[in-house]
Amino acid sequence: MQKLAILTLVLALAASKFVDTHASLAQIDSNPFGNVVLSAIKAHLQAQTPANEVNMLLNGVAAGLQQDQNDHDHAFELDTTTNNRIVEDLEKEILYHQNQISSNTQLRDDTIEALAVSEEDIRVTISDIATNEQTYAREEATRNQQHETFVAKVAAIDDVIDAIDDAAKLIQHLSLGASFVQVKSKYETVHKRLTDNTSHSQLLQPVVVALTELATHGVNQKALTKIAQLLSEIRQQLVQEKAVKTDVEDRQAAHWAEFSAHLSNEHTRLVERKAQLEVQIQEQKDTIEDAQSWIEFHTLELENSEERLAGQQAWYAVQSEIYETQTAERAAQNEIVDRLQEHISEKLSTTAQFISKRN
Repeated sequence: MQKLAILTLVLALAASKFVDTHASLAQIDSNPFGNVVLSAIKAHLQAQTPANEVNMLLNGVAAGLQQDQNDHDHAFELDTTTNNRIVEDLEKEILYHQNQISSNTQLRDDTIEALAVSEEDIRVTISDIATNEQTYAREEATRNQQHETFVAKVAAIDDVIDAIDDAAKLIQHLSLGASFVQVKSKYETVHKRLTDNTSHSQLLQPVVVALTELATHGVNQKALTKIAQLLSEIRQQLVQEKAVKTDVEDRQAAHWAEFSAHLSNEHTRLVERKAQLEVQIQEQKDTIEDAQSWIEFHTLELENSEERLAGQQAWYAVQSEIYETQTAERAAQNEIVDRLQEHISEKLSTTAQFISKRN
């Protein structure tokens, strides 16, 4: 509205060239600035100051208006330079915070996806560790059972061999001329051991029968030779059986040593993998938390920078409005001075008459 009023005044002053002097001076007098200048001219005229001094007064007013405009131009130029620098800095800040929000959002989202993979990996690894430990426990129990069975069977074989050796010694004593009565106690012990044996009862059956017949039918060399031969054959079979079982035991022990080492190495690898994943998962959680914190921080900073930019732009808009308004006002005031100089130069008596009649 103020700009419109000033523009109206300028146009009116320009149009006043085509109206009479009194009407033009009346328009000038209606303006506050014009009224002040006319009052100053009136004071000079009442003091009968020469016309050239009135012109000097108006020239001084015009020069003052020009100086004010120059000062205002310079101040507004500085304001504009400062504003542009501040706006540029704030726009850079805004872009920086936007980029930080974008990059941290991407980092957070990518890490969330990676965390899901890591958590699945550690779940599988924990399951693999449990399977490994179960396999080790099961296979170790199997191996222990195999070894215990081997020990028991070898002990049984050794017991039978020992009984066979005792029987062979008995037969040897009889072959060398000892009477049955002399070895009867030993005979009964050996016979009982062979009869009571359950692990190789079928293998020992022929010897038990032969020894029983020996006690029933009496001792003869032929029977002793047969029994000795039978004992030797049985002993050889027992030794071979023990060798076979020992070979099987050695192979099973070697297989278990190799397999248990594999299981142990795999267990170590899995445990180390689990530890690595635990560290990795914690790092990923920390990264997500840090990224979220940075997102929140830069969001607040972005809002602050945007508010400061809006405030700076609003301030500059006000300064621009003030500059334009005051510039327009000075243009109108300069127009008033120009019109007065024209009236005084061309129509001094009419102008003086109008001024003298003012209150």
